[in-house]
Amino acid sequence: MSDERAKLELFNQSLPPYQDNLVVLTANRIRDMIESRAIPPGSRLPNELELAEVMGVSRGTVRAALSLLQQQGLLWRRQGIGTFVSEIPLLENRLDLNFSYTALIESLGHRPGCRLIDCHIQPAESEPASRLEVEMGTALVFIRRVRTADAQPVVASLDIFRASLLNQANASLNLETLKDLLCQKISLYRIFEEDLHHPIDYGITRLRPIAADAQIIRQFELEIPKGSPMLYMEQLDYSRNREPLLLSYEYHLAEYSTFTIFRRR
Repeated sequence: MSDERAKLELFNQSLPPYQDNLVVLTANRIRDMIESRAIPPGSRLPNELELAEVMGVSRGTVRAALSLLQQQGLLWRRQGIGTFVSEIPLLENRLDLNFSYTALIESLGHRPGCRLIDCHIQPAESEPASRLEVEMGTALVFIRRVRTADAQPVVASLDIFRASLLNQANASLNLETLKDLLCQKISLYRIFEEDLHHPIDYGITRLRPIAADAQIIRQFELEIPKGSPMLYMEQLDYSRNREPLLLSYEYHLAEYSTFTIFRRR
């Protein structure tokens, strides 16, 4: 099989039937291959017609998906030559791209992992209820964990979402099943898309530098000195229909956290 044909076969996968926004879905499929380095930086993509045929979508859908990825800085296009994966290294967390931390760790060539500290359901109090737009007392899932790269802690997080989402999947999930999925897939975004069928479309983040205090160290069982610098990120993720799905409080260890922003004129 030729190199060009082998590259084209990467795109030949059936699209899930549950998402109707084919432009976003097509862009996400190509993004996943870029982030996993299946398509390395500098590679030229097959042309729009070939991509449309192998991905089972229209040429217009492919064109719109490529334009979206170009706006996000993942692709660049030159008239008469083709579309290429940007040489921007995926070694830093792009603040303008809302991809999973698992994908980031993998793009660095490290082995992603997860140390699950706690996963439980409790009634919503005022702040998470307000942010997730639910009534006080609504059952929420709380996940407290530490993400690792090659077994080294890189980010501690508290993730919160409606417990009712567990019962909206094709097969209802319980907490034990959710814990198993977290250990297997690591990426909560992946679980939202593949198991809960509520893919994350975009997120809004607030961030500020902080110093680790005794409560953070104890809460996440971190072996770091008190006062260690951290980057605190508070993010609310939404569905394509602007429905708040996932509230996350993240504590990034400074020595492992480098962030960039792609700014287009």
